[in-house]
Amino acid sequence: MPEDPQDSSVSQRLLPKSHSRNGKKRREATSSEVSSVSEYQEPEEDSNDGDYGDRSSTTDESLATGSAYVGTLIAFEQKQSPNYLEQHFRIAPHVPSPKPGTMVAVEAITDDGRHSRILERVTNAWEVNPHEDAFSSNLREVIPIRTEYAEEGSSTVIYRVAAIEPLKEAILDESGNVLEIRDVQTLPRAGAFVYMATGDQIVEALGLEDNPDRGIYVGALRGSDISVFLKRDVIQRHMLIVGGIGTGKSYTRGVVAEELRMLGVPQVNIDVNGEMVEAAEELGGINLEPGTDFQVPLSALTADDVINAIPSLNGNMVDLVRHAHEELLKASRKSGDHFLLNDLLDKIKAVGPDLEMRPVTINPAKSRTESLRRITYLGTPYDWKSVLTPGAFININCKGLLVSDLRIITAAVARDLQHLGQAKEFPFVAFSIDEFHLVTPANQDSVALQVIRELARIGRHVRIGLILTTQSPQDVDRSILKRLLTRFLHAIEPDQLEALRGVLSDASDDLVKQLPKMPQGTCILTGAYETIRHASVIQVRKRSTTHGGATPDIWSDFEAAGWVGKRQISQPEETHE
Repeated sequence: MPEDPQDSSVSQRLLPKSHSRNGKKRREATSSEVSSVSEYQEPEEDSNDGDYGDRSSTTDESLATGSAYVGTLIAFEQKQSPNYLEQHFRIAPHVPSPKPGTMVAVEAITDDGRHSRILERVTNAWEVNPHEDAFSSNLREVIPIRTEYAEEGSSTVIYRVAAIEPLKEAILDESGNVLEIRDVQTLPRAGAFVYMATGDQIVEALGLEDNPDRGIYVGALRGSDISVFLKRDVIQRHMLIVGGIGTGKSYTRGVVAEELRMLGVPQVNIDVNGEMVEAAEELGGINLEPGTDFQVPLSALTADDVINAIPSLNGNMVDLVRHAHEELLKASRKSGDHFLLNDLLDKIKAVGPDLEMRPVTINPAKSRTESLRRITYLGTPYDWKSVLTPGAFININCKGLLVSDLRIITAAVARDLQHLGQAKEFPFVAFSIDEFHLVTPANQDSVALQVIRELARIGRHVRIGLILTTQSPQDVDRSILKRLLTRFLHAIEPDQLEALRGVLSDASDDLVKQLPKMPQGTCILTGAYETIRHASVIQVRKRSTTHGGATPDIWSDFEAAGWVGKRQISQPEETHE
């Protein structure tokens, strides 16, 4: 099996010196000897090739490194391959076909004669079988003659091919140890052996954390048991979690919450559907109900936020309320004190005459502003400073709220956190929003849009990292989306793919085509160079906390109510006029 990336004594080793690239006779493992790509080891070789130096045969040492032989690089004339952008290898018989995203290593010799391994990502795989082309298949049906032919491994014309793309190059010393990992500067030759990539190559090439105690453990690379630990600094550059209903996006959010809790990062979560209520308690956090457990002051909102929340304001009334609120806001920021609805009403009455407005304007403006009293969550500010201690998890349960209320709460909490961060009142906080397309929709002003834009742009400077989750990226403000530099992309509907074009990093077209059919709990992990250097496919790890977003088992509920199995529809009763 591939090495455990936590085992430094193993992870610093690669293969012993490799074998011939000329396809000399080799023993192939039988199907009983191999159950997965990562378990299949390179068999012994009876000769070597001068182009690749003196190669020793495989020893027990290669088994310890977890470097499994999976195939041989081929020349593919139609694609002018191998080239620096795309290469192809013939998959060894009995080796399971590698899935898109699987990492492999191709042996090579640098221009100055050193051994190297080119880390490459599988983008697709297919079978070549001339016995089963359209003509041959049709011929067997038209002329019913039983035809038998040798299978892959015995046949000279049946084989499988995998397409791969180069990512990084590992330079090796004479003992097979990694000296450096650099950009690809060597073109491997057709006939070179292809192996499963080892942990140290992958960790370095993807920019992952090699110390588990300092990293964010999110899962394992698809097709291997190599754990993926993100560097903890990625939270300062914001995260995006995308996926359709039931694909695992909220599950992934829970995994990130567990990891940040273990690292001591305080978290504030806007829980649109109430999916993190149980997890918050299990993480030692608290759940807040807007209007019951906490309120937000008017001083946490902008004038536009307030105006949008007041019905039927028009003409001079809008200017009056705006001026009154902005006057209070200036004084509030200078003094550090908050203000409430009564303060705003008094200010409207006070500044009206200064603006040469008459009672016919002042009185309706006041009475309509009074309607803000219906909003139960507007009131005295919540003491964020006292609760945002290391490891805190604050879950704001917004289940059942109107979208307009959700936007006001999100805007107020975001501005409170922004002001505290600017004043350095906490070391750092992760601010997450579920279904954030509801809060910051594209091509539409909302009360929360401006502050979330600001946090996406300068959040790390005010000690705030965003974690934004959505099932509809095409409905999200683009300026926010492109600034979320670590991305977990679960299965998404094809019509949503265009919206993700700017965040796919170097994921190949073939890999992107797999996205709509990505299995539940599997995602493409991409990012900027500082976060994830190359796109990869990961299987998200198992959560420790309760997942509140699971699809309900309605059929068990029906059975509990007495309706077991499928019943026949009875004959309709005779009707009478």
